[in-house]
Parts: sequence; C-alpha cells; structure tokens
Amino acid sequence: MLRQIFEIAKTVVIASFRKNLLIASWLIMLPLLLAAWLFETSNPGFQSGFILDAGGGLMAILSVILLAVLAFEHLFWPVEQPAPWFFFSRLKSRAIYLAGKFIGISFILFSSLLDFSLLLFLIIGITSGTWLVLPFKIALMVWAEYSLLLAVFVLLSTFLSRLMSVGMMIPVFFVAHSINYLKTGFANPLTDILLSILPNAGLFQNVIENGDWLNLLTATGYSILLSAFYIALSGIVLNRRDL
Repeated sequence: MLRQIFEIAKTVVIASFRKNLLIASWLIMLPLLLAAWLFETSNPGFQSGFILDAGGGLMAILSVILLAVLAFEHLFWPVEQPAPWFFFSRLKSRAIYLAGKFIGISFILFSSLLDFSLLLFLIIGITSGTWLVLPFKIALMVWAEYSLLLAVFVLLSTFLSRLMSVGMMIPVFFVAHSINYLKTGFANPLTDILLSILPNAGLFQNVIENGDWLNLLTATGYSILLSAFYIALSGIVLNRRDL
C-alpha cells in the first residue's frame, strides 16, 4: 500500500517538475519579494520587520496559487471526470489514490516554501547581518496550514464540482481562522466536538508568534493527523460512489 501511495505521489511530482510549475511560481513571487526588500532597505536601519511580514504573506499567496493549479490538474472530480480506472483497477482502496495525490501535491508545496524561506533567510542575513530562523518557522506553519486545507479540498472534490469546491472553501477558510472565537461564543459539548474536527488555522499563527520548536512540531503533527483523517474520510466517500 505504501509503495502504491509513493508511486502515485511521484507521478504528481514528476509532472509538476516537467511543467516547470515551481519556476513559474518563482517568476510571480520573486519580484514581489524583491519589492518588499527594497521597501525595507529604503527605511533608516534594516530591521527585517516588514520583509518578514511580507514574506509570510507571499508564502500564503504562493500556497494558494500552487494548490489551486495542482488540485485542478491532479485531483479526481467524479462529478465532472471519468474514473481513472487504470489506477482504480490496481488499488485495493480508492483512498490510496487520494492519499498519493495529496502527498504529491503537499510535497511540491513544501519544496516551494522551503526554497522561498531559504531565499528570505539569505536576503535578511546578507543585508543585515542578522541570521534569523524565523523564515523557516513561518514556512513550516504555512505548509502545515495549507496542507490541512488541501485535505479538506480533497474531501470536497469527491462529491462536488471544481467550482462548488472552491466556493465551499471560502466558508471553510473563514471558520478555520475563527475556531477560537467560535469555541468561546458557542461553548457546549456538541459544538466542542464539531469544532475539534475542523481545521484550526489560528493555531499555526499563534505558534509562529509565540512557539518554540516543540510547539512547531506539535502543530505540524496536528496538521498531519487531521489531514490523514480527512483523506481517510475522502476515501470512504469515494469508495461508496458508483462510478
């Protein structure tokens, strides 16, 4: 099973590199990062505050662009597409197909964010002489957050069209960033259970601002476990569909 997941993930990675998707994303993001750097250096003293904030925002934008392109290209949409029987006829469970696609897309996202954080690290270090680890922490949390949202998107893709899935992700994104407020405003056992299985995006931002590496790893583990839950649920839904 793990080998099948790996092979499916590898097809996503190979296709993305052949289409120069990472290079295309760099052509979009690099000018924006350089503009943030120029704005930072035009101020008296290089405090690396604005460029870090801009870098985190650019990582989020990069994640949205990459995930949108990769998801539309590689995810299976039963409402709109014929079933990929070449894969399904060789797999014990359709969840393996979804897991492979998810891991492949998530790996491309991780690679892109790692490259971006390394460049941000070098720009700040060479220019100011201050070598900050924070760009890597931001990249890790952005990856954890958007991989988790990708898992939700995979679930939506099993029973909705592309357009409907994108539309549903808007309230999902809003709820994910409002979990803490919702827990406070609707405090009862039923809503606590429901909110505990919804993605909590605010957790990742709090960890960036206040957390050490242990908290970062804990938040990453939370993302991986909840993503696995959504992928497993997606497999159950897809296995029960009459394709």
